[in-house]
Amino acid sequence: MGNADLSIFVSMRHYLLTILTILSFQLGAQVHMSYLWHLQQPIYWPEVSQSNPYRYQSAWESQVMKFGGQNNYSDGLAHPLNDLQSIFSNADRVAVYQYRAKDAVQSLLGFPEGGAQVNYSGCLIENVNSLGFAGQWGYSSNWASNFNTARQWSTSGGHPRMDLTGFTFHHALSPLIGKEVLRKEIQAHKLIYGNTFTQGPTYSKGYWPAECSFSERIIDVLVEEGFEWSIIANSHLARTLSDYPIVYGTNGTNYDPPNKADQVSTQGNNWWSGQIDGRGGQFSAPYCYQAHKAVYINPETGQDHRITVVPMADLLSYQNGFATMGTGEIDAHIAPFEDPSHPSIVLFAHDGDNAWGGGFDYYNNSVPGLAGQAAGQGYVPTTIDQFLADHPVPANDVVHVEDGSWFNAANDWGHPQFINWIWPMQSGGVFDPNGWTEDARNWAVLTAAENHVLMAEDIQGPADIQDIVYPSASSTIAERAWHHLLPGYTSGYMYYGTAIDMEVKQSLAANIATDLTDPLIASYTGPDQTAPSVFIPQRFPYNPGGKGYGPVYGYQLVDCPSDFYVWTFAHDVSGINEVNLKYRVDYDGQNPIPSIQNETYAGGSQVSDWMTVPMTQRVFPAGNITSNGDIDFFIMPDHIADEYYAQIVGLNDTLVDYYVEAIDMHGNITQTDIQHVWVGNTTTVDPPGDTGISWSPQNPDENDVITITVHDAPDGGRLHWGVNGWSQAENVYWPGGSFLFQGTGPATQSPMNGPDGDGELTIQVGPFNDGTQEVSEMNFVISYDDGNWDNNNGQDYLIPIDEATDVDPWINILNGLDVINLYANGQDAIAEFTGIKRDYGRLVITDATGRIIQDLIPDRDRMFIDMSDMSSGMYIFSLYDMKGGFVDAEKWMKR
Repeated sequence: MGNADLSIFVSMRHYLLTILTILSFQLGAQVHMSYLWHLQQPIYWPEVSQSNPYRYQSAWESQVMKFGGQNNYSDGLAHPLNDLQSIFSNADRVAVYQYRAKDAVQSLLGFPEGGAQVNYSGCLIENVNSLGFAGQWGYSSNWASNFNTARQWSTSGGHPRMDLTGFTFHHALSPLIGKEVLRKEIQAHKLIYGNTFTQGPTYSKGYWPAECSFSERIIDVLVEEGFEWSIIANSHLARTLSDYPIVYGTNGTNYDPPNKADQVSTQGNNWWSGQIDGRGGQFSAPYCYQAHKAVYINPETGQDHRITVVPMADLLSYQNGFATMGTGEIDAHIAPFEDPSHPSIVLFAHDGDNAWGGGFDYYNNSVPGLAGQAAGQGYVPTTIDQFLADHPVPANDVVHVEDGSWFNAANDWGHPQFINWIWPMQSGGVFDPNGWTEDARNWAVLTAAENHVLMAEDIQGPADIQDIVYPSASSTIAERAWHHLLPGYTSGYMYYGTAIDMEVKQSLAANIATDLTDPLIASYTGPDQTAPSVFIPQRFPYNPGGKGYGPVYGYQLVDCPSDFYVWTFAHDVSGINEVNLKYRVDYDGQNPIPSIQNETYAGGSQVSDWMTVPMTQRVFPAGNITSNGDIDFFIMPDHIADEYYAQIVGLNDTLVDYYVEAIDMHGNITQTDIQHVWVGNTTTVDPPGDTGISWSPQNPDENDVITITVHDAPDGGRLHWGVNGWSQAENVYWPGGSFLFQGTGPATQSPMNGPDGDGELTIQVGPFNDGTQEVSEMNFVISYDDGNWDNNNGQDYLIPIDEATDVDPWINILNGLDVINLYANGQDAIAEFTGIKRDYGRLVITDATGRIIQDLIPDRDRMFIDMSDMSSGMYIFSLYDMKGGFVDAEKWMKR
């Protein structure tokens, strides 16, 4: 559409909407609204290119080689195993990667400030270029012209209507990668961005972190790279507020509650909650919809780095990306509490190439339709740049942002420790220094390779980002090594875990990089000036001395011990001399934002001196020690970092600062950023599975029969229950003998069986698949015959009920009842696994004190277990799945 035609097209609409906007300002309504569409496809097979031996393969070359008898390995298969044609030829992706985002922004031109943010990764640019230049699967070589056109459209304030935001080139998870890796990822994206989008404004002022994974640890790099604002998930603002209304399960959080070290004195007020598909959250208005400042303090120098943080609306973004929506939630929960001096922005941020939010109806109907409805309500469709220019955030409006990710961030994906990308090293809810997961293993591989590439750069001098993105024969070894290593940080490789060939892609990238660097390093005779590479330290449990919840604990509320572990990976080409955990306590339990004493190594009068705990070294296994049949390491890493761990003991009711210091054989030192944790006062906990209340399966769907068990029950009792937030359950779902509480309900009371010889009460409820009533959650407490109640300390118990999905049948076995049966055989035991289909994760045998006696990998449905050397007494056989989730347990008495 030409400029004249476009002017005619929008003139009347522009006039009417301008009148509405003026009226909205007169009425005091200040809510603003905008979009971010995230577009990404990774390098699917980071092997050396055949057409250019200095770089890796992009999509079209991998496709040609895969079906041309190449990319074959010892597993006998051609890679990548991903169906690239299906992925890239999807009609909605062909459209949005080339022109549909432009069409959607064009539909917003009638709104004075209207526009959107689009996030286009560097690796997607490479992939689309490869397809466009080859004329394949619907792609054109001039695909970027549509973005160039849209980037030249300006808002009424002169800001770009399509802001292509800053990003990491390879969709790397910013808080989990080293600062130098993050810097190179951003610089690489800047370069290919400028070479691709040649018309319109220069590089964006704003940053979209992959998976909206944010930590204040990354602020210094963002500021130094020129960013003025970053998007964050507003759940991680909500959870920092002192009055955050913790609710577990649907409508609340599905992972650990906030750690007190992340909470500030500010109250949120005006809380509202909602849920979609069993995923929910709690939010305060206007606080969780206002832009603020966040700060990072350099721990060595005390230098202050500040950036504006723009919250995306977690819950509403999820809805916007999956279904049509109106302004109802904004009308009811955000607009009534608006502060005209500090306006809100409701930012819908989600994938722009997946689900309904990637399709024709979304971009062509939903986007302009919702914008029009919003304007009709007096809200202002805008862009982030325009909004911040009109409503700059005062320098003193500094908040704290909890670590974490997006995608309805109150659920597993949003955990402050990014557990979807690095599962905790634990077994049955207890730290396991000998633990192992494929994700942790791959971070160990990347940590080691990073140190080799950093040393190569130290030897050869600073790498040129031009040669990292476009390596050639004249590029240095370090530049070529960075080019090949960076795809290994793609977060999707971690997210999809053991799916197809994901578990070897990091090793492939790392090996190619170190094959380049190792001969250079071996021939180098100068001094080693490269400090060790250290993975960002992890802790377990997340809330020492407090409450634990979520997938690690089978979605049951548990007490965590106050003693806790810190663990990490570290590697140095020349070898590591020592690794120490440093910690100190805060005297008043406060870490106010204006003070920097908790943030610097130097500290001050508000904190104690540092205490040192030597960390135990463990050679981390590179192989598949779990015998998980889904893992095929047909490419093994040439280098892998060691694990280091230490425990902090004897603290309670105190704020603790901690970091890790690693020293190599030449005295080079690496100190990690300072982290903070509040340690509560729970010093001991009962062995898992022995007491309390549990249910199986732990993550039921509507077709499951759920068995609820009360362990160590004091008396007989009844299940006092309801559904969907204590609504009355239809009679079709009642177990035998049930009746309405006090004859009127809405709660139902159902008799439980027992207590049996082990002191357990049990009852089976479900399945909840009758069409007369849809059930998304089951709520219950226990009413004992002696008149006492168990209401989970006032929280009640909640079991989310998922919709039935087509899954591998072994999952149902894994989550089933009575998976383990034990039989006496003299002084030994025979464990039989009912209906086993394939390998379980781990069988852990503990004594009555919780001490681990044996740690086994079940690989058949009947196992002989030698207990001849064990003393008489009670033993507990606990079965865990591949991710460490509790499945079943049985007790066995050795006479």
